[in-house]
Amino acid sequence: MTVREFLMQIRTPKEIGLLIRDQRKQLGWTQEVFAKRLGVSRLWVVQLEQGKATAQIGLVMRALNELDVPIQVDVLPKIGPRRAVDYRDSPPSMQIDLDSIIRETSVPYKFKS
Repeated sequence: MTVREFLMQIRTPKEIGLLIRDQRKQLGWTQEVFAKRLGVSRLWVVQLEQGKATAQIGLVMRALNELDVPIQVDVLPKIGPRRAVDYRDSPPSMQIDLDSIIRETSVPYKFKS
């Protein structure tokens, strides 16, 4: 087994569940073994790995610690409210015509003889 290091941005309970499942499998543990190590039921592990949004944070942290997955939080400045952007409402000077960009930058394919 090799040690893997990587950064991952997690935004949803489902992503935490996938991370936990991946790390558990990397260690070669079954859900049953992992559940016993945590002192929880196998069903709890199944639900956690499926991204159960109501999982107790203390148990989730225990699971991550058992898997030796440290948590690092980067607090970024808020730029503004997130909202969907509909570029069709932009003024014409701000709209991008991808078709024209492709036409202008494309070079016709020439067959080699």
